[in-house]
Parts: sequence; structure tokens; C-alpha cells
Amino acid sequence: MPSDAAAGAGAPTFGEMLAAGGLLDDTSVVTRQIIAGASEAVAEHARTHLKVVSCDACTATKACCYLKTRAYLHEAAPIVARLRREGRDTPELRQTLKQAAHDMETVAKARHQRPCVFLGADERCTIYEDRPSACGTHFVSSPATECAGRTGNVTALCSTAHEQMPAQVEEQFVLRAGLRRLDRHYSGALPRMVLICLEAWDRRDYVTFLAERCLPAAHRFAQITR
Repeated sequence: MPSDAAAGAGAPTFGEMLAAGGLLDDTSVVTRQIIAGASEAVAEHARTHLKVVSCDACTATKACCYLKTRAYLHEAAPIVARLRREGRDTPELRQTLKQAAHDMETVAKARHQRPCVFLGADERCTIYEDRPSACGTHFVSSPATECAGRTGNVTALCSTAHEQMPAQVEEQFVLRAGLRRLDRHYSGALPRMVLICLEAWDRRDYVTFLAERCLPAAHRFAQITR
């Protein structure tokens, strides 16, 4: 992996490094496995406790896609690869990500009303197969209309056994990518992490760039969600 001093013309870009080392595919697969495992665990819990997972047949307005959402850098990378592959990396998208990230990092949880950047007009996730673990490991057993109405009468179902897995994956990602170790994980608000990853993708000095951008992003998100 290129060091800060060696990030010259011959060094790979962030995107090239991820592809060449198989890191992009490996971390994407692990995230899908975490989501699948959590889904199975929640379904088993629901069966045991005679509950129904309302998310499985939800037709209500996707209020869950209005929540503050954490994403790790390794989860943002497959999203960025998809955006670039589909020609969706535009100045307009980057500006929207910037605005959404600012809201998620500064607006209190109770007042945050902004839909996810990746929620389509048809109320469907436009990056569903590449969504971060936070979007795929939390479910509810209360009626979907309770979520849409923001009534506060929502019964959450989550697999606690899978909560620490993304952080463990992040530690391996940082090691394999040759990134600097920070006093926090490379994580933050979903739109912020996608934006940082987009900005780093074609850079050869990504080690320094990511450390300088991700650390304050992690602090900002931790403060607002505390």
C-alpha cells in the first residue's frame, strides 16, 4: 500500500487499490452476510415470541429512510462503485450529499425530517443491494403505519449479536487498505461517508485525505447522536 510520502504518479488511486486487492468485493460480501444473518435472527426471534416482522411486507411511507444513519467507510465503498458504474456521480449528487450530511450532523434527532438521498420517488431504495448494515439489520414488529405516522409507538426488533460486526469488519478494512488508525472508526453519517469516498476515489494520496476527512466526520456524528 502506498504511504503518504510515496503517493506519487505511480501509486494506485483509492478505487484502484480497492479493486486490485479484492477489498471492495470482500467487504461488500461480508456486509451482505451480516444483513442476512441479522434478518434470520430477527425472523427466528419473531417466530419464538409470536410476532410478525412488519418490514417484510411494508407498503407504508418509508419513515425508516428519514432516520439518521451511520455508515462505515467500507460500506460506503460499494455504494460509490455502484454510483460510478451507473453514471450517478454528478456535481448535483455531491451537492445533495453535502447538504444531507450537514443536516444529519447538525439537526437534532427529533427534528430531522430529511429523506435519505438514496430513497427514490417510488419509495424504494436505489442502492438496496449495497445498503449499509444499519439499513439492513433493524426491523419492527409494530404496524408499518406506526413508523410512517411517527407516533412513537414503534416496537423495534434487532439482532444484538450482529451490532458489533460492522466495527470488526472496519478494523480489518483499515488494516488491509493500509489506512491510518484513528481514535475512532472510519464512520459517520451515511451521506458524509459516501461523499468522502467519492472524493477519495481517484486520489493517490487517499491515506492522508481519508484520515483528515473521516476523523472530524466521526466526531460530528457522534456528538449529534449522543
